Amino acid sequence: MMMQSATGAEQTVQIFAKLADEAWQQLGARPLAALSLHEIAQNVGVDDALASAVAGDPQRLVLGKMVALDNQAVLESFADIEDAGEISIREKILEALMHRFEVYAPYRVQIEAVNRAARTRPDLGVALGLNLQHVTRRMLAMAGDSCEGWRGMLRIKGVVGVVMMVARDWMKDDSPDLAPTMKALDRRLQQAEEWAISLRLFRQGEQQQADSGRDDAAAAGRYGVDND
Repeated sequence: MMMQSATGAEQTVQIFAKLADEAWQQLGARPLAALSLHEIAQNVGVDDALASAVAGDPQRLVLGKMVALDNQAVLESFADIEDAGEISIREKILEALMHRFEVYAPYRVQIEAVNRAARTRPDLGVALGLNLQHVTRRMLAMAGDSCEGWRGMLRIKGVVGVVMMVARDWMKDDSPDLAPTMKALDRRLQQAEEWAISLRLFRQGEQQQADSGRDDAAAAGRYGVDND
C-alpha cells in the first residue's frame, strides 16, 4: 500500500510538472487570465478531469513553476558555494540572490505577466510574497545566517525588500552578464546591511561576520563587480 501511495504521489508530481511547464510557456504569450486549464491539459495529453484534480487552476500551475525555478536556483547556488571554499556569509548571499536572477532571466515576459496579474488578484500577490520570503529564508540559511528569532525575521524581510527593488533594474537589464543587476544588488545589500547594523539586527557573532564581509567587499573594490 505504501509503495502504491509513493508511486501515485510521484505520478502526481510528474503530471503537475508537465502541466506547469506548459502553463509557463503559454504565459510567455498571453496574460494569466487568458490561460485555460483545458487547453494546457490538451497540449500535454492530460485528461481534463485529472488536470483539475492535480492542478486546480492555471494560477496554481504558474506558482508551482516558480517554486521549481526557485528550487533550481537554490540547489545550483548551494553547489557553487560549496565549490567556492571559504567566503563570507555576505558573499554567499550575494551569490545566491544573483543566481536566482540569472535563472529567471529567460522568463522576464512571464514575470511581467505575473506582476500584472497580481495587481488584480490579491491572493496571487500574497502567494508571491510568501514564496519569495520562503526562498529568501532558505538562501540565508544556506549562507550561514540562522534567521532565528525576531532579528532573523527582520533580516529576511530586509533581503526580500532588496530583491523587490533590484528586480526593477533586472527587468530592464539586457546585458549578457547582468552586470547592472549585480551592481544594483551589491549596492542595495550594502544599504540593507548598514540599516541592520544600525538597528542591531545582528547578534555579536553575526555582527563580526557582517563586518568581515563588508571589509572583504571593500578591500576587493567590489561595489557591483565580482572578485574574479
